[in-house]
Amino acid sequence: MVIAPWMAEMSWGGIPFTEMLWVVLFLGPMYGGAAVLIREVARRSGRGWPTILLLAAAFGAFQAGVVDQSLFNPDYARYDFQHPVHIDGVDVSLYYLVAFVTGHVVVSISVPIVIAEAWSRRSAGPWLGRRGLWIVGVLYVLATIVNHFGVKDEDGHGFQAAPHQVVVALGVVALLVAVALSWQRRPTTHLAVPPIWLLAGLGFIAFLFYLPAENGASLLVAAAVITAVVLGVGRWSRSSRWTAAHAFWLAMGPALNGVVVPFVAAPYDDEVSARAELLADSVAAATCLLIVALTTYRRLRTRAMHPA
Repeated sequence: MVIAPWMAEMSWGGIPFTEMLWVVLFLGPMYGGAAVLIREVARRSGRGWPTILLLAAAFGAFQAGVVDQSLFNPDYARYDFQHPVHIDGVDVSLYYLVAFVTGHVVVSISVPIVIAEAWSRRSAGPWLGRRGLWIVGVLYVLATIVNHFGVKDEDGHGFQAAPHQVVVALGVVALLVAVALSWQRRPTTHLAVPPIWLLAGLGFIAFLFYLPAENGASLLVAAAVITAVVLGVGRWSRSSRWTAAHAFWLAMGPALNGVVVPFVAAPYDDEVSARAELLADSVAAATCLLIVALTTYRRLRTRAMHPA
């Protein structure tokens, strides 16, 4: 509930660290609530990461297409999210569709789940009872409603997506949820898997460079990178040699992007001074490094005390 909003909004340095508490309180029930609920669905149903990733993609499509509607808004804050690769009719940028959904899948949901599970002695089982599920679910719904109307007035300038746009977004969400909940486990193999340091490097480089620029050519790069990672990790993770350590270090790669990205990403406030921006970026990078270091230490210590 804390790490998800931080990873989604604070880890790239776009928001000053002085607003961290506000971000966690306001967005925690939404980002964190979604991450908790997605994890509970997957763990309670006995499904694994394919289900988590597909439900995370559904969350990303719902968030960007229905909640804040940034995908369809031609004047969202000070940004133009309609280009490049604009698709007429639906009026959406295919580039930002990929960027938003992938970002939510990786840093809003998956990485926070991996980090949270590393701190738990029950990393493979459910964490909530029926009452807890209801509480988190209600908090998520309320936070989503507040976020929708708050963004609509503040960043959206009163924009409301057309009915057919909302229907398309909800259709994509429904399709992703249906596939996620019907996903069947694949047969186990004995394929060799890469060492954990190579997986960490793969996660870091792939997430840092999968969209190298804001143009149509970068979308082709993203498609190639995403396809290669999904197919590669999909094969390795089916192997009997694949362990929780492999998944952990694969996720730490994208998490460590937060050490670099703050210094190259533009802040939300374009009037912030260079000194204030550098301070905010430095705090964001240091916090990210601290989170990864502490989580790694915790995981290693827990595994040493309670070996599988």
